[in-house]
Amino acid sequence: MPRWATSRSLSWPHPSLGRPPRPSRHPCAPPPSGSAALLRPRSARGSSICLCVPSAPGEMSNVSSYALRMARLSAQIFGDVVRPTDSKSMKVVKLFSEQPLAKREEVYNWYPPHNTYYALMKKLRYFGLYRDEHQDFKEEMRRMKKLRGKEKPKKGEGKRALKKK
Repeated sequence: MPRWATSRSLSWPHPSLGRPPRPSRHPCAPPPSGSAALLRPRSARGSSICLCVPSAPGEMSNVSSYALRMARLSAQIFGDVVRPTDSKSMKVVKLFSEQPLAKREEVYNWYPPHNTYYALMKKLRYFGLYRDEHQDFKEEMRRMKKLRGKEKPKKGEGKRALKKK
């Protein structure tokens, strides 16, 4: 069943006669008694929607070339799509208009700055303003091993190096 054959268009005589006739007035055009504004007011998302850019060649008759150029220029200025675009293409446009993942603050600030904290605590410990008990314990164990003669040999003084001599 074709897309145009909905419950609204069941009064059309027969599918073999083709599509039903288009409405006489452009669907985006302002009401006949209203002003002839080219653009609708900006929507809540901040993008303006063009009233005069035709979506089919037959709709060109009620739009002047000046109005068409002004609508396209307005779309360019406000960062909208200049020509009429289907929903699949608009999805791509939306995707590219967003900020890349790597530049989003919630992504690159996901983890706390551990390296900065570590360097700061190391300096504070050196000045005596912070006590790191685990580091104190490790240093004490290293000192005790050295007193017992169990410390690690310096480079070039291990068992393998002594065998060659």
